[in-house]
Amino acid sequence: MSPKDASTVELVLPGKAEFLLVARLATSGVGLRAGLTVDDIDDLKVAVAEACTNVINHAFDDSIPESERRILLSLSIGKNEMTVEVEDEGVGFDPNALERSQRDGLDGQGGLGFGLMRELTDSLRVESAPGSGTRVIMVKRATR
Repeated sequence: MSPKDASTVELVLPGKAEFLLVARLATSGVGLRAGLTVDDIDDLKVAVAEACTNVINHAFDDSIPESERRILLSLSIGKNEMTVEVEDEGVGFDPNALERSQRDGLDGQGGLGFGLMRELTDSLRVESAPGSGTRVIMVKRATR
């Protein structure tokens, strides 16, 4: 996580499913401060939970002990918007493969979580490379 200003909340969560609620609650609280509507916050909580679930399920191989599997969560307030970064120090992947794997239906393996995140946010960017971890950056603007 890069240093942020005073309107940013940063959390380091264990890479375990039982901490998804903490990520959702933090998203909700910061979203209220950012001026997002309840519907905006609900969408963003789903997107954040999906990004964190991807970390839990895909970011780490067996060489990384469970005690070292972390989710780095950064929640930043902007003018009528919120930016969320979900970062891991896992195995990484080729983000270009996401574009190649997009499909219209539910057939095939993987790729659907990022599509959901894209639908629920106003902006989605994925930064990753094999061996370098992954950062997912999402922006949600207030719909008022």
